[in-house]
Amino acid sequence: MKKLAPLFFIFLVLNSYSQEQKTYQNLSTNADDYDFHSQFDFGAGVGLNYGGFMGVQVQYVALDHFGIFGSAGYYLAGFGWQIGITGYIMPKIPSKPFRVYGTLMVGTNAAIAVSNSSSYNNIYFGPTIGGGIEMRFGKSKRNGLNIDLFVPFRSDEYNTAVNIVKNDPSISDFSEPLPFTISVGYHFEIR
Repeated sequence: MKKLAPLFFIFLVLNSYSQEQKTYQNLSTNADDYDFHSQFDFGAGVGLNYGGFMGVQVQYVALDHFGIFGSAGYYLAGFGWQIGITGYIMPKIPSKPFRVYGTLMVGTNAAIAVSNSSSYNNIYFGPTIGGGIEMRFGKSKRNGLNIDLFVPFRSDEYNTAVNIVKNDPSISDFSEPLPFTISVGYHFEIR
C-alpha cells in the first residue's frame, strides 16, 4: 500500500491540474481576457518593501511567475528604498485573484530615530527575504491588497549603533526592533 501512495499523489496532482485548466478556460469565451499577465503593478503602503515606514512600489512583471520591483519611501530618519525580485507560486494573471509569492530584496531595512538626540538618527542597508499574498478584487481582478512578512538581515553597523543607543544613559525609552516586519499595501495592475 505504501508503494502506491506516490502514484496516488501523482494522480491527484495531474487530476487537479486538468480540472484547473478546464476551469481556467471556462472563465471567459475570450481567452485573451485571462491569458495575459499584468505588465506593471503599482502600489502604495507601509513596510519595508515600500521603502520604509511608508512609500510607493513599482513592479515590472516580466513573466507570469516573476517580477522585479523598486520602491521609495520615508523612514522616520529619512529617505528609504528597495530593489528586489518576486517569484509567484501561482501565475500573476486575473484568473488567479489570490496569489502567494516569495521576495528577495536589498536596500534600507533598518533605521534608528531618537527624538531627543538626532545625532543617532541614521538609515542602514542590507538584504531582506520574505513572502506574502496578493488578493485582487472586482470584475477585472486588477486592484487589491498585498500583505507581506519579511525577515531583514540587519548590518553589523546597525547592531553596533543599537548597542550604543541602548547604553546611552540620556536615552531612557528605547525599544528593540522585532526580528520580522509586516507590510500592507494597496495595488493596481496595468497590462
